[in-house]
Amino acid sequence: MATAIIVDDSPIMRIQLRNLLGQAGCLVVGEAASGDEVLALYEKHKPDLITLDIVMPGKDGVTAATELLSKHPRAVVIMCTSLTTREKVLACQRVGVSHYLLKPFQAERAVAVFRHVLSRGEAPRVGATR
Repeated sequence: MATAIIVDDSPIMRIQLRNLLGQAGCLVVGEAASGDEVLALYEKHKPDLITLDIVMPGKDGVTAATELLSKHPRAVVIMCTSLTTREKVLACQRVGVSHYLLKPFQAERAVAVFRHVLSRGEAPRVGATR
């Protein structure tokens, strides 16, 4: 079974993502509310994918993704955020983020994105999806 880590400061969003990842056939092995915990969680669990919010206390998602992907370039990161500015999308693309899911997202679409990313075994092009 595929594994995932969820990083989002909203407990409600973490519950929603856990349920959606479960529907996609993915077991959540770790959760965090801050980008400060991303690297340690990734190195402990080596998940198949990690979801990151952008706006969080401590390190934001872009900074956390940059640090993670510089040490683990094969990590698969999906940004799950309400920020849609071109600057943020391009920053995510530059650091190697796999996909960009926009909140609030449709459950069916989110599950489809998770399944697609997991089935490929590699990071697809960054795209923004609801």
